[in-house]
Amino acid sequence: MDCSEQIAETPAIAYKLLFKAAIAIPIWHYFLAMLLLCMNLLYNFLEFHFLHDIFTGFRGSRVVLTYNSSSDLYRGVVSKCRTLHGRYLATPWLSSPHIQTSFLNFFGRPPRVCYKRQLFHASDGGTFALDWLRHFDVSGVVTRRNQDISKDDTTPIVVMIPGLTSDSASPYMKHLAFNTAKHGWNVVVSNHRGLGGISVTTDCFYNAGWTGDIREVINYLHQEYPEAPLFVVGTSIGANVLVKYLGEDGENVPVAGAAAVSSPWDLLIGSRFIRRRLLQRLYDRALTIGLQGYAQLHKPRYSRLANWEGIEKSRSIRDFDTHATCLVGNYETADSYYRHTSSCSFVPRVSVPLLCISALDDPVCTSEAIPFNECRANKNTVLATTQHGGHLAFFEGIAGSSLWWVRAVNEFFEALHSSPFMHHQKAQSIDPHSAAMQSSIDQGPYLNITDDSMVAATDNGRTDVDVDVDVDGDVEESFKENEDHNQTNTTISAREEHKFTSGEESTRPTQTPEKSANSKRTSIVERCLYLVSRQNRMSIWLLAYIAIISTWPLVGTALGFFFRKKIKKDSSGMIQK
Repeated sequence: MDCSEQIAETPAIAYKLLFKAAIAIPIWHYFLAMLLLCMNLLYNFLEFHFLHDIFTGFRGSRVVLTYNSSSDLYRGVVSKCRTLHGRYLATPWLSSPHIQTSFLNFFGRPPRVCYKRQLFHASDGGTFALDWLRHFDVSGVVTRRNQDISKDDTTPIVVMIPGLTSDSASPYMKHLAFNTAKHGWNVVVSNHRGLGGISVTTDCFYNAGWTGDIREVINYLHQEYPEAPLFVVGTSIGANVLVKYLGEDGENVPVAGAAAVSSPWDLLIGSRFIRRRLLQRLYDRALTIGLQGYAQLHKPRYSRLANWEGIEKSRSIRDFDTHATCLVGNYETADSYYRHTSSCSFVPRVSVPLLCISALDDPVCTSEAIPFNECRANKNTVLATTQHGGHLAFFEGIAGSSLWWVRAVNEFFEALHSSPFMHHQKAQSIDPHSAAMQSSIDQGPYLNITDDSMVAATDNGRTDVDVDVDVDGDVEESFKENEDHNQTNTTISAREEHKFTSGEESTRPTQTPEKSANSKRTSIVERCLYLVSRQNRMSIWLLAYIAIISTWPLVGTALGFFFRKKIKKDSSGMIQK
């Protein structure tokens, strides 16, 4: 009786032969197969596109432009931008949206910049920092280092709005500020309240739809430098704030042109997206940890205005918004907060030339929320989407030392500045605290903190603080008081100042504004991961945690399968003996 007949009569013999054949295969073959399987799953899990880049000859993906067919903005400005009409190829060793986003926040390779800080005092008593980087600060002209910008200077000023928990020290903001100043323009980063190491001075906090601060800053700059065209760039949540502001004020904004990069657009869709998959839930958790650390810096006010116990127990951004943002901003629910502060509904009312840039693989702001139809209907808006890029990353080149979107925005602004299509700047005559400006959308107390990096003078008899800030060095402050005050100079370590300003409340008299309805902790991965690495020095451990959690189920299953076979082999050998 041959082997085939034995197998036909006793099926168990077939399994026995298969088992013997499996044992005969060298063990390193199993390890190799397991490694290939893990790499395949990890490749797809992290959404790598390196193989696709190889097969397409590293040509990159085409930038897709969405615009109105009768748009003068496209014909007269965007059509001249070679960057927007080309292709985007991600840095090969960063060919994953998750790797790009993480690399930007942990490393980023930003250029070295030295801001000059101006403390801006809002009309409601709040304080935040305007960090300046003038074009001659990066030109190497040392003789003009301490000179101020003259009122009749015609050099364009670019106002930058960071993401939710970002400030002027964030890597991508340094990339944008340095390269814009290198092009010969002046740059000012408008830091959010509660960020940059400045203590809260009122019960007013900023959120994802808080447009009051940027409105005051732009009107102030327009009055101080009436001859200088104003351009505005918003990034992440800052882009949401920018588009909402432009839509609210329509024609009545002193802005020549604007750009919104990696905007979440619809916060309700985004809040659901970030809880959908395992990786998104990891982002959600990491961002929540960053927000909890942010709240801890301002615990005296948060514990009085919000549910502190709920903040400490929050496991997601939605939880944090429910226990903090909604209570502080007088929103009924998190969903109502997301609906009121989303900028997608304001796109049709934008009257300023606006360039929007988004990546379809953004792991934080889903492409499902991008308002393609709204951008196509508005003649003042052009939307540029790329297949890859991550969240605010868009690294390009072999070294990964530059960001594609920074180059695209600067080229767009230069083309717009030399064209007749700049928006005609108008002075804002509306009182930001009038009934017209205090809509239910924009009412809400927010945190007020400033970033130590810039100088300038404020009007209306306010106290100005001039600060030269080397982002890697010390902070040198010189307080310019009113005529009846003495001048004081102090030098404080940036880290010491951060502890001082975040640990003690300012003794300056405060005013309690009417509670506004605009507070959003739409957390973008960028600052939360950045905060974790900056405050807790845990960036590497966080990456290790994400890697272990995401790959352990697969590795554990494979190891269990392997060792079960090994045990069975040893058991059968003992039985035969």
